[in-house]
Amino acid sequence: MLMEIIGRDRELEAITTFLDREQDGPQVLLLEGEAGIGKTTLWNQAATAAEPAHRVLRASPREIETRISFASIGDLLTDVVEEAADRLPGAQRRALERALLMTDDDGPQPEPQAIAFACLSILRVLARARPVLVAVDDIQWLDQPSASVLVYAARRLHDEDIRFLL
Repeated sequence: MLMEIIGRDRELEAITTFLDREQDGPQVLLLEGEAGIGKTTLWNQAATAAEPAHRVLRASPREIETRISFASIGDLLTDVVEEAADRLPGAQRRALERALLMTDDDGPQPEPQAIAFACLSILRVLARARPVLVAVDDIQWLDQPSASVLVYAARRLHDEDIRFLL
């Protein structure tokens, strides 16, 4: 549900432009400012407004979660793994399922690069169907493995219609 936000016309216009413009490749919109000025309200408004034109993947990490490996990747991808799993190479699918504890497999922990490859593959698969918005609130609380995976994926995107709202 969209709420009325007062006094943030410039920011709302930038968000609308970011979501609506044609693009050739990934784009990033970073909302920054002092604590308590309403960044999360704007972030939530943007993520909500992006639907249904975009596939919105959301994560809202908190400080206490910084020690949980792949916590934010789990928030972003758990709901779409099954949808995209049949289009991932088997090793990537298994690695992601193990990292997100979606399987009872007792094998070794997956290599971080396998999870990064899987995340990139899922973003590409989803972007073939419709534009994707990866929305991460409070990026300073991303766990390091999730941050590494997102940086890896973002640097390797080319002409996919994927936007990052941070």
